[in-house]
This record gives sequence, structure tokens and C-alpha cells, in this order.
Amino acid sequence: MVQNASSRGQPAARQRAALDGWLSSQASPNTRAAYRSDLELFGKWCTRQGAVPLTADTATLVSFQAAREAAGDSPSTIRRRWSALSSFYDFAIERDLRSVNPSVGVDRPKVSPGDPSPTMQLSDEAVASYRATAAALDPRLDALVALLVCEGLKVSEALDLDIEDVAGRSPATTITVRRRGEVRRIVLDRESARALRGCIGKRRTGPVFVSEKASRSDAPRRLTRFGADHLIRQLRTGSAVEPVTANALRRFHITTRRLAGDPVDDVRDRAGLASARGVRRFLDATADVGPRSSSKVAGGLRRRTQGSDTERSG
Repeated sequence: MVQNASSRGQPAARQRAALDGWLSSQASPNTRAAYRSDLELFGKWCTRQGAVPLTADTATLVSFQAAREAAGDSPSTIRRRWSALSSFYDFAIERDLRSVNPSVGVDRPKVSPGDPSPTMQLSDEAVASYRATAAALDPRLDALVALLVCEGLKVSEALDLDIEDVAGRSPATTITVRRRGEVRRIVLDRESARALRGCIGKRRTGPVFVSEKASRSDAPRRLTRFGADHLIRQLRTGSAVEPVTANALRRFHITTRRLAGDPVDDVRDRAGLASARGVRRFLDATADVGPRSSSKVAGGLRRRTQGSDTERSG
């Protein structure tokens, strides 16, 4: 039987509707962005295999996992993709779009507590180059890179900053961030303070990081995670094998502070990690590297840890 164009388009339309509905049910913008990426990757792979994600069976999912393992995905990444797929199929069952979840009962890769992080490691020279490039390209990028590298902030914490959260002048400039129900005040590095003030400019209220178009309007809109990632991708240099990521910049902060001699708990607290295990995962691949307190970057970070640079408030 020959199908007309309308009937052939029905599965694709149902797939798009299911995907959009499922993504809209995710409360966190970061989760939505990650899950969208996972499902789009799965969708492209299914197209090459002649399959449809919404109607895929367990064998298809297992084959997809094998393909991603062959492509070099880490166990942690593959587990996240499984979580996304499982959530998507649970949503499809709730909406009567299918009857079973094909991911249930499948063995997922195990991630040992001591597994090293797959995030790339950056050298002092690379970070210095990235910071110089950021300063030359865009004041928002300059400030964002500074907060990741010198302060250890998560991208979401940086993007959530309002101008009212920034207080004081260097060398006593502070920012207020919110972590797991607590308000934290962080004293900024001199260069971070300079970059942040440059990003804010003459504005008095609103988000610290705004979209480029919004910065020229009377109603600035907060920079999104997608917009931040787009900025960071501009840091790629001609000699780089792959583009730098926000996680790599933040990992540099964590490893540098620890290799400069800071206690693990201090590094964990500064970076907002839930446990010391998170710090050790970043350090596992650098365990054979001696202290780098002689480097300019590590030395600068070390000098800032002589006293307390974070405070908690209720």
C-alpha cells in the first residue's frame, strides 16, 4: 500500500508533539536543554537506522548505547542519556502514546564513586589565552570566564546574578549567590571584580548578564544558558582540538586551588559541590601532578585563600 505525504508525516508530527510536551514538563531550564540535546541526538541516530524514537523498542535503545560507547561517551554521559530516554517514555505512557517503557530493565553503565571526571583539563597557558580572548571579544564573556575560572561558580549561578547582588569596590567587591537554600557572599578576585563591573557598565538594576539585543533596550532580558554556551564557544583557538566548555573552565578553578594547597573541604565549599568526592573526581586524573603554587594563576588563587572569602547568611 502506498502512503500519501499526510500519512507519512503523522508519526513525525506525533514525535514532535510528544517531545515538546515532555520538555515543557521539565522545571529546570538546564535540564530541558540537556534532555533536548539527548533526544535530538537519539532522533538523528534513529533516522539513520530507519527507526522512530517514540516507537523504539529495547533492542533499538541497546544499539544506541553501543553506538554512543563506540563514539567515546563516558559512563556518566550514557547514564544521563538513559535517564532522559526513560523520562521521555514515561511521559509518553502517561499520554497514552505507547504502553511500555523500553528502557526499563536494561543494564546501564555503572559509575564508580572514584571515577575521574571526563571533563577536559586546561593548562595555565590555555586559560590565560582564553581570558585574554574573552576580554577582547565581549565584556559579558570576560566576566563569565572570570567567575568560572577565579571564583568557581556554576554557569547557572553566574546567570542568576542581579546587579543588586554585586556590592563594594575592589579589593572588597562581593557577590551574593544562592546555593541549596543558603545565601552565600563571595569576595571576588580583583580581575573578576573588574570584569564584572565592565559587564554591568552604567546599568543600576536588572540581570548582570543580559542578551546582546536586550542590552540595547529599556527592558533587558537575562542571558540564557544557550546564550552563555554560545559565548563560551567563541573562545576556541586555532590550536584547540575541541571547543572549551564551561565545565572545563570550572574544573581549572577546582584543580588549581587544590594543587595550590587548599584543603579539599575549602575547595568543595568554594565551588558549591555537594561532597568532597566531587573534588576528588576532578583531581583523579591529575593525582601525579605536583603542587603548582609557583604558577601565576595558582599563586593568585592561593593568595586569596589566606583568609575567609565566603560567608553564609540565613
